[in-house]
Amino acid sequence: MEFVCLGGFRNVRGVYDWNGLKLELDETQYDFSISYEIKCESDNPENVEMVLEKFLNENGVEYSYSEVSKFAVCCIFL
Repeated sequence: MEFVCLGGFRNVRGVYDWNGLKLELDETQYDFSISYEIKCESDNPENVEMVLEKFLNENGVEYSYSEVSKFAVCCIFL
């Protein structure tokens, strides 16, 4: 197997206080696409997950949970 890098990425993070939560919003620009990620550190992650999912669904925002890291997105094994 050969390790191939498809390019790099640039990440910009904004930090926001929202409904008593500290949200970190990442915009990651790859050579071939842009992705967005929401992060939130909490002692009660299940509650945060429910609040964020409700907000995203009510506002028609499609989302999915990350399955790979930013580095894995731009590199593959052939």
